[in-house]
Amino acid sequence: MKFEVDALDGVDIVKDPKSQGEFTVEGNDIENVSRTCALITQSCYVKNKDIRKFLDGIYVSEKGNVVVDEE
Repeated sequence: MKFEVDALDGVDIVKDPKSQGEFTVEGNDIENVSRTCALITQSCYVKNKDIRKFLDGIYVSEKGNVVVDEE
């Protein structure tokens, strides 16, 4: 099953080349990044199944800020 979500302005969705089902949502505007994540979650919402038994879907593995050191 394939889902398509249009990322908002300034948001990049980067697929991990090592892992097939893992990707990162990055951007400078936390509101746009959060909204893009919400759109992804809504598009993958499980319908007509018992969510306690049906465990496919989108899961957040890590939240954090990216800090770039300037030299």
